[in-house]
Amino acid sequence: MPQGAAGEAAALCEAALLRRFAQLPSLGRCHVDADLRNYLVPFSQRSASKALRTLVRGSRLPMPAGNIVRLFLWWKNGRERTDIDLSAALFDARYKYLDVLAYYNLKSYGGVHSGDIVDAPKGAAEFIDLDIALLREKGVRYVVSSINSYTSQAFCDLPECFAGWMARESAGSGEIFEPSTVIDKVDVAANTTICLPAIFDLQAREVIWADIALKRYPLWNNVQNNLAGVSLMLRSLVELAKPDLHTLFMLHARARGQLMETAGEAETVFGVHQGITPFDLDKIRADFM
Repeated sequence: MPQGAAGEAAALCEAALLRRFAQLPSLGRCHVDADLRNYLVPFSQRSASKALRTLVRGSRLPMPAGNIVRLFLWWKNGRERTDIDLSAALFDARYKYLDVLAYYNLKSYGGVHSGDIVDAPKGAAEFIDLDIALLREKGVRYVVSSINSYTSQAFCDLPECFAGWMARESAGSGEIFEPSTVIDKVDVAANTTICLPAIFDLQAREVIWADIALKRYPLWNNVQNNLAGVSLMLRSLVELAKPDLHTLFMLHARARGQLMETAGEAETVFGVHQGITPFDLDKIRADFM
C-alpha cells in the first residue's frame, strides 16, 4: 500500500466503530486493564474445545509460578484398545527444532516423560515434566504440546479424553496428579486424531492458547518427518496479528464512557481477573462486537 494509506484506512475504521459504539447505552466510568493486550477478540469460536477457561487461539496467559510445569493427558478406551500419546516438541527462539519428548524419547534438554501407556480400559494418564530453568539454559524457548491418537480412533469416540498442565515447585513435590495444582484443562473431543493444546514460551513465561485439532498431519509420532509443518504452526501462532481485547474495550470506553486510571474508580471494569474478562466470550460477542 502507498505510504500513509494504511494509517488513513485504520483511522477511518476507528472513526466508524466509535460512531457505532456511541449509539449503545452509556458505560459510565470505565477502567480497561492493560494486560488485556494479551487476549484476542473472539471472532469465531465454533471449533473451540470445552476447557476450564475457554480462550481465543493465540491469546497469551502468564505461565504458572514455580520452575516445573507438568503437562498431563488422561483418557479411557473407546470400543477397543486405545493408545493416546502425549508429546512435547522443543524449539529455539528462531523456531529451529531441537528435540521431542515422547514415548520413544523419555528424557531430553530438561524435560522428562512418564512413559508410554498403550491401553486404558479403566483410564490412564501420561505426564511430561518441564524444568523451565534447565530448558532455557539449554536454548529452548518454545515447547509445543501435542496429543496423538496412535491407534487412530477419533477423540470424539472416546468416553473421556482431556489434557492440561499443572504447576509444581519441584518435580518430586505433591501427588502425581494433584487437582489443586491444575492451571488449565482442555477436553479433547474433536473428530480428529491430533490435538495441539498449547505452546509454552519459556522466555516470555507465557502460555499461548492453541487448541488446534488436526486430521492427519503433522505425524507427531515421527516429528522428524514433519518439521516444516510443526514449525509453521508454531510460527503462525507466535506471530499471529489480530485485534486484542484492550483495543476493543478502549474503543467502547472512549465512545460511551469516561476512562479512569484504577478499577476502584470505575463503574464498568474490563479486566483479566475482575469485571468483564476475556473468559466472558458470550457476553463479549453479544454486547461489544
